[in-house]
Amino acid sequence: MSILHKTTLLSVLIGALSFNMNAHNGVMVSPKLFLKGAIQSNGLMRDDLRAKGLLPSTEPYSSLPNFQHYGGGGGETISSPAVFQVTGTNAIVDWVVVELRSDNSLATPVATRAALLQRDGDVVAVDGISPVRFINVAPGKYHVSVRHRSHLGVMTEQAFNLTNVTTVVDFSNPAIPLYGSNAAATNGNHRELWLGDANGDKKVVHVGPNNDTFSLFSLVVSAPANVNHNVNYMLEGYFVEDYNLDGYAIFNGPNNDRALTFIQAGMGCNFVNCILVEQIP
Repeated sequence: MSILHKTTLLSVLIGALSFNMNAHNGVMVSPKLFLKGAIQSNGLMRDDLRAKGLLPSTEPYSSLPNFQHYGGGGGETISSPAVFQVTGTNAIVDWVVVELRSDNSLATPVATRAALLQRDGDVVAVDGISPVRFINVAPGKYHVSVRHRSHLGVMTEQAFNLTNVTTVVDFSNPAIPLYGSNAAATNGNHRELWLGDANGDKKVVHVGPNNDTFSLFSLVVSAPANVNHNVNYMLEGYFVEDYNLDGYAIFNGPNNDRALTFIQAGMGCNFVNCILVEQIP
């Protein structure tokens, strides 16, 4: 066998070994969750943002002031425009962030990945199908958390043993303990993330100091197209203040977002100046 042939064969073997090793790197997780603002009576979340073409093709969290990526996360982009063309239960609702945290340092994620939330609650990678993969994370025990730009995030109370075999983490199941207290709303036989964090302070406040209602008001009345500063103006677009994800930020009038935090305060705390606090460390 010639030296050239041996060298070529060796390169192929090394490449195959490298591919095989990389295929077994990292951990995979398949979260499930429901957003309180988007859930409908049929048990599915609305996908108006997708249907109206308002979803960004690149994750929005890197540009938000109170979100930070770790461990190679950030900048995720959908792999194909066809991902946003899927309809039905697997249609995309919005972007979310999946985080892994170690018992040794709960306050700081080991790694984050922006991913896509489907109408039935499944969280998938940017190809719209696969589990969320953390390729540079060693197998081991991690707390899993999920965050959304207008809802309060949640984290598992216990660490899960994550490997390169997909682990399902169902945040919508009330039987799965969450970190902290009153971390999410319970609606019948499932959980929903609290809605209404417009100012990004990891709290939902309907009235009182630092309330989110003022952020919604300011956005609507100061919109460039709202030349008369009408409080009933329907501002169409991709906004954090759009709590129900219908593609409109509405302060006053039919289907307004302000009413959602008012109703939630009454149900969540039984008083209108209730403060709901995100329970992720």
